[in-house]
Amino acid sequence: MKIHIHKKSIVPFYLQICNQIVQRIHSGLLNHNEKLPSLRLLAEELAISVLTIRKAYKWLEVNGYATVIQGKGVFINKKVSKVVPIEQSSSWQQSLGINVVRSQYLMNREPVKYDFSKAVVYPRLLPNKFLAEEMQKLLNKDASILTTYGPVQGDRELRIEISKHLLEFQQIKSDADNLLITSGVQQGIDLVAQAVLKPGDSIIVESPCYGGALDIFINKGIHIIPVEMDFEGIRSDLIEEVCQKYNPKLLYVNPSFQNPTGISMSNDRKMELIELAKQNNFFILEDDSFSDIYFDKAINQVPIKYYDKTDHVIYIKGFSKTLAPGIRIAAMLANGPVFEWLHAVKASMDVGSPLLTQKAILPFLRTDRMRSHVEKLRIALQLRRDTSVNILSNLTNKLTFHIPEGGFNLWLTVHETQLDIFELLEKANKEDIAFLPGIACYNKETSAQSFRISYSLVSENDLSIGLEKLCKIINSF
Repeated sequence: MKIHIHKKSIVPFYLQICNQIVQRIHSGLLNHNEKLPSLRLLAEELAISVLTIRKAYKWLEVNGYATVIQGKGVFINKKVSKVVPIEQSSSWQQSLGINVVRSQYLMNREPVKYDFSKAVVYPRLLPNKFLAEEMQKLLNKDASILTTYGPVQGDRELRIEISKHLLEFQQIKSDADNLLITSGVQQGIDLVAQAVLKPGDSIIVESPCYGGALDIFINKGIHIIPVEMDFEGIRSDLIEEVCQKYNPKLLYVNPSFQNPTGISMSNDRKMELIELAKQNNFFILEDDSFSDIYFDKAINQVPIKYYDKTDHVIYIKGFSKTLAPGIRIAAMLANGPVFEWLHAVKASMDVGSPLLTQKAILPFLRTDRMRSHVEKLRIALQLRRDTSVNILSNLTNKLTFHIPEGGFNLWLTVHETQLDIFELLEKANKEDIAFLPGIACYNKETSAQSFRISYSLVSENDLSIGLEKLCKIINSF
């Protein structure tokens, strides 16, 4: 079991160990009754004292995460509805351990009818038929496209169209030669982590933060410094002190309808971040997955990249969320030597993203179809947001939430101190309901009783029924 210790962190070693084990438990990477490494073995592996490991295991025991059996060892103590037995033929694998510390995507494995755990669009709201027809046309015209590796940088025609798209919709001037096509935003974040970060490097993230990004940074052994948010985004007034202490290499932000909170960063805050990046020599990784999905009126905002005159911002624009999650396409814009670093890492990672899907979305970007589709999608998702707000407003005595002006998500915080989020999730699962526990959006154990509801994935009817059921479950506590 791989544990990462950050020697320069102010977090005590024993708590770093506890946080990583707890993350594995919540992610489903550690199962009920699974044995933890012995005190001496883990102490030798991490080059720290046996007393520190003992303190960590004692903390896990006191907080109900582990059971210590004298003479036998320390075992995971986790409530599970179903324990999958390990076949004898593969039981040897457990002795090798796992290098993955956590994965938010393992928190809700079983399919449910009322799935509020995923920030994905309801399939019937997407242009599936059009994209399928375009792919068929491409195959009929030239089936050899399936036998061809696309350029590592991405199809040039697509990069040219995306460059035009960024200028029209995000007001960003870009050259197709500075764009890199990735298999979704997730791969883009992974590329940046591999290209500019090494284990032990410090980075700043929003708190709470998009869980998929945290998975990447945590699993690569990056030292993560969470900075709290207000209603203008990540608090820039706290970043200067962090820079003095840790000399971070990167700041990761999701400024438009942030996942999970739905908060949008103000333009003033974006300019402040640019200044901080210039003064302290760090990259800003800007994840733009949701800016097209705004409600009510046009949002008078531009990306952080718009203000970037000194090449501090690496900008990733996602298209999967609004077009089709299955096509996995995003575009990364980077200027300066870092572009070549990213290009080299992409080449070693996958030798280029699939060419068929890149070609298939070209007609969508070249015509008014994209504009028309996104306008309809905004209306449909705004209706779902309003439905969610109306239903959940009946619980204002028990929880609070910010009403987002766009995006896919509602972030709810429960007032009831005795309401355990995982107990709530367990009860919800029995009623065919799933949501994302808030711990998935923090890099360590948190006392915040929060969870995320994504109103984007289900039909309008199922949204109403599922949320009404969830309200009854919350009221029953």
